[in-house]
Amino acid sequence: MWAPSMRLELTRGDTPADLIATQQGAVDRPALADWTQEGAIVGIQGGTDEVRQTVDTLEAAGTEVSGVWLQDWTGQRTTDFGDRLWWTWQLDQQRYPGWDELVSDLHERGIKTTTYVNPWLVDAAPKNDPAIRNLWAEARDAGLLVKAPDGSPYMVDQGGYSAALVDFTNPAGRDWMSTVIAEEVLAHGVDGFMADFGEGLPMDAVLFDGDAELMHNAWPRLWAETVREGCEKAGRPDCVTWFRAGTSGMDSQTPAFWNGDQMVGWSDEDGLPSALRGTFSSGVSGWPVVHSDVGGYTSVDLVVTDYVRDAELLARWGEYSAFGPMFRSHEGNRPAVNRQVYDDDEVAAFARNSRIFSALVPYRSDVLAEAASTGVPAVRHTWINFPGTAAAQADEQFMLGDAVLVAPVLAPGQSTVQVTLPPGTWRHLITGQVFQGDATITVDAPIGTPAAFIAADHPMADQLVADVSAAAGAAG
Repeated sequence: MWAPSMRLELTRGDTPADLIATQQGAVDRPALADWTQEGAIVGIQGGTDEVRQTVDTLEAAGTEVSGVWLQDWTGQRTTDFGDRLWWTWQLDQQRYPGWDELVSDLHERGIKTTTYVNPWLVDAAPKNDPAIRNLWAEARDAGLLVKAPDGSPYMVDQGGYSAALVDFTNPAGRDWMSTVIAEEVLAHGVDGFMADFGEGLPMDAVLFDGDAELMHNAWPRLWAETVREGCEKAGRPDCVTWFRAGTSGMDSQTPAFWNGDQMVGWSDEDGLPSALRGTFSSGVSGWPVVHSDVGGYTSVDLVVTDYVRDAELLARWGEYSAFGPMFRSHEGNRPAVNRQVYDDDEVAAFARNSRIFSALVPYRSDVLAEAASTGVPAVRHTWINFPGTAAAQADEQFMLGDAVLVAPVLAPGQSTVQVTLPPGTWRHLITGQVFQGDATITVDAPIGTPAAFIAADHPMADQLVADVSAAAGAAG
């Protein structure tokens, strides 16, 4: 805390869910668009032809595709860290010729297009693209960038290039950036985007209004408000956005969040298990709808160990995400050396997990409505629903809403998983097998049969067991 004072508010509730709802329920949150629930939002890069071919491959394998996420719509640049993007926030027409037709054709197939933006700007001159504006130079000349102590634009190293932040304490800067979002990022029928970063305001920066040390933690909220203004300017209040950096109050501006850039591995600290733990933490801290990149993002070659994802990790991450609020893949920072969901050996598992995700729509829609209205997280620790039971002590399983329990495989080489069932009777969503609760059991969980259960007395139990079982077993 850099401020000389702080305000604390204590909240009580009779149950954990009551406590969270009492603390978080007053927020008016935008709803997550229905189309995001129909299948996978597939991360693809490479240009127009690559997108078309990849979508065809996925659908031919039986994948439910609800959207594509084309983060390289502005162009790609290669750094020591891997494949990065041009932060110029305008279409790269050479990489994506026929963009309008591509977006329109995908829409006709029931597939939405999403892209990427963040609050940083790079000098567009080195890109040598005469078709775009130099937004960095425009913002610099208009005095809309965060300044260094010497009064110049504060250029921050991004790992191979530098960039400056638009100053969101300046009403003119916020208005300018929200207009860029409306007129450039959301142009041509785009339905949403990842709104990345937000956490990097330098502590010694000079702002239009306020002290950078005090504004640093508020910056993600200012960024989210700017994004929401851009959606409204574009006439798209239903725009789907998801954020990584955050602070209190952001859930009033966006329907979803994601866990950030996990390693493509199994480590407790920054692999698949950390995505679950991060979801637990953020869920009780004011982010009720949180998901992660299927397969993780960060891949690095440390000479001793080259961290790349394999087929097992990709399948298990997909099984975990199939029971979440969004099902979105990422190619990662080194796509060429990492297994991808559309590769020949991986596409069947991804297709199966997309069908499981889609089969849960009738149940998950109620869960998301509850999350939006109460702030109680969609994906939650078992403790929230079953305090005081043995299940409340289990940290490697989760609830989707109050009636679906999932024990994901979080380590390599495992074909069984331990699950602590809450009191009551539980049915396996894939096999239909019935288990008596208030017990810790070991369940078979080979790839393709995730350990997922529904409370047997739930009114949707019969329907979900039939639908999820069929989705898991359907021919791809």
